[in-house]
Amino acid sequence: MKKTLAMLILLISILPVNAADDFCRVEIKPASENELSYRQRGDRCEGLFAQKVSATGLRIAAFHKHPASYDENSLAINISSGDSRAIKALTVTSLRPKQFYRMDTVYHGSNYSLSLDVVRHPDVNVKPTDFAAVICKENCDAATPTLIPASFVDENPFNPYVALVANLELYELRISIKDGDTGGVLFDKEMLGSRTWPAARPATFPLKPYLSERKNILFEVVASGRGNKLIDSISARLEGQ
Repeated sequence: MKKTLAMLILLISILPVNAADDFCRVEIKPASENELSYRQRGDRCEGLFAQKVSATGLRIAAFHKHPASYDENSLAINISSGDSRAIKALTVTSLRPKQFYRMDTVYHGSNYSLSLDVVRHPDVNVKPTDFAAVICKENCDAATPTLIPASFVDENPFNPYVALVANLELYELRISIKDGDTGGVLFDKEMLGSRTWPAARPATFPLKPYLSERKNILFEVVASGRGNKLIDSISARLEGQ
């Protein structure tokens, strides 16, 4: 009985807030009432949303095994996680500044096929270079969720990276990487120095040196905005191959 209850709690924790058959996140506000607004579309919630600025809005927008690639004339893109055991939550956004597109779903198995009808709509038109996916397993709303790298091709090259995005201009961006098993510090550096990082511009960080020979790493970021008054931090456990 205890095991069944624990599995039920785990399943509820990774599903969207609304209901088990509605994948829309309640904190995401649809852009407008039209065919392209963020809303339930069968096995996913997808569309354009209104930006909500809260602190810096710092987030991991993408965790990929290699750059996203798909034929812009194809009907769907296959997003593979390689792990068929866990139930996974998938979020897709666009890295293009001021393009507020989002897709949320929860799926079983090792891959998810995303229809490109909204992605390729002329008023959306997410290019492969802007395509950003994050795959999470277990409790995705935890302080330190576990993320699996998204893959888009069968050849499976391993050049993992994360793309960080913030809603506001950043004056400080510190990245720390620790070994997921030992806790040893592998990297710890303030990345900007005297520079600033513009709002909505993706900051890409390669991870191959840290994940090639490790099962997972702990990836931590601290960012601050103007005057150090707006401070955000994120933490995630990133799995390797």
